[in-house]
Amino acid sequence: MPRPKGSKNKPKTDIQPVEQIAEQITSVEAEIASLTEQLKAKKAELKELTKAQEAAVAAAAAQKAEEDKAKLLEAVATSGKTIDEVIAMISGE
Repeated sequence: MPRPKGSKNKPKTDIQPVEQIAEQITSVEAEIASLTEQLKAKKAELKELTKAQEAAVAAAAAQKAEEDKAKLLEAVATSGKTIDEVIAMISGE
């Protein structure tokens, strides 16, 4: 009698003992718990770094504004004109 098509290709299943499967499940659950804790720690670290970055950007912007202000006042002082004359010249009066 001929064999049905594909009968040689059936996968062989190795059945593991229940205790071994339970150990694997416990191991995977413990690994998931560990990774969850690591994720929480990394998220907290990211939040702190983001706040620090925002503070650094704000400080840099404030410093740049102060430098620009100092350059402008220096330019006015070297021009020999008063601040009112420079403002009038800039505004086009």
